[in-house]
Amino acid sequence: MENPENVSDSQVAAEDRETILKQAFLSFQSASESLVTSYAALEKRIADLSEALSRKNMDFDRQGSFLEAILKSLSAGVLVLSPGGSVLYRNPAMEVFSGISEGSILPLLERKGLWPPDGSEDAAFDDRSRSWGVVRRPVPGPEGGAIGYVFIFTDVTRIREMEEEMARDRRLRAMGEMIAQIAHELRNPLGSLELFAALLTKDATTPEGREYLGHMTTSIASMDRLIGNLLYHTRTPDLQEGWFDAGTLIGRIADDFSRMVHSASRSRSARTLTFRRVPDSSSVLLCVDEELITHALFNLLGNGLEALLGVPSSENRSRELRLESLVARDRSYLFIVKDNGIGIAEDVAERIFDPFFTTRAKGTGLGLSIVHNIAVAHGGEIRYDREGEWTVFSLSLPPGRVRSKSANGNEGGAR
Repeated sequence: MENPENVSDSQVAAEDRETILKQAFLSFQSASESLVTSYAALEKRIADLSEALSRKNMDFDRQGSFLEAILKSLSAGVLVLSPGGSVLYRNPAMEVFSGISEGSILPLLERKGLWPPDGSEDAAFDDRSRSWGVVRRPVPGPEGGAIGYVFIFTDVTRIREMEEEMARDRRLRAMGEMIAQIAHELRNPLGSLELFAALLTKDATTPEGREYLGHMTTSIASMDRLIGNLLYHTRTPDLQEGWFDAGTLIGRIADDFSRMVHSASRSRSARTLTFRRVPDSSSVLLCVDEELITHALFNLLGNGLEALLGVPSSENRSRELRLESLVARDRSYLFIVKDNGIGIAEDVAERIFDPFFTTRAKGTGLGLSIVHNIAVAHGGEIRYDREGEWTVFSLSLPPGRVRSKSANGNEGGAR
């Protein structure tokens, strides 16, 4: 039996190396497995990050698309400049503002005092009959300095116009109050003049005196109508309604106006001028404000008379003014005023109901506007038309303001 003490050193060294190698192999195997596990985890992490990055990129793309769509749809012009003045972005609305090439934008901003940046941010200026509001904001960089500038241009022309309209409305209201006060003061003595003229007419003994008084009465009526126009324009019509016999109402208006036509014909040598009322065969009552309807019809008839008087004397033809009325098929009631005078030009026909619009040198431009307001106050409307040589205005009342006299025993004037 071999003595352990006789084991050689080489044998011991071999056994130690084998043990060390086994331990090293085990360590390597463990490290490899750990490395594989770490690599797999790293691959999964990279895959997760790639997926998250892809989602972020998709989100950024969607946000970029939304932002681009928003910028393109804005009515305001958006311009982005680099610190050196290069155009980094501009939306389509900038074309409306500048109307010039991209290379000319910077000189335009320099002319308007918007470039280079001077610390101010908001500005306003006028260009080509338009008014623009400008907001300028720096784009801060990571180190605090500006890496660009955003300009937003807004068309504020309409806002400026509205501000001017409001200021004009305030002035007109103040003027209207003054006009109303003056008109009231004038109407009192004018009523006295009308009364005295009527009394003198009864006592006049000569045809010449009665003619002069007729001219005076006509002038007083014209002045009263003008004052009435001013008053009705400065206040909203407040209807004092009642049921009136249509035939009686229109007959009274026709009789009063015929005197004005007679006076105008004699004073202006318009011998061929005639006024005719076309009788209405229907027998109805109208629920109206008698004073307002009378005023509206006098305005229409007065305009027709002026159109007839405006026909040159060289045109040797008859001139006629008509007042018609009828119940329409829908049971509405129509007052119709026709004249074959100088007519209305097509290019101004759309504006004839606008306040203060007139084609006459001495007109106020209130007559047709007030007729429109009176018609609307009654729930009706006023229309203009052309029938051959005839200028036609139709003032309508809705069916609810019309009823047969047989349905009510009361005659006109019943309140």
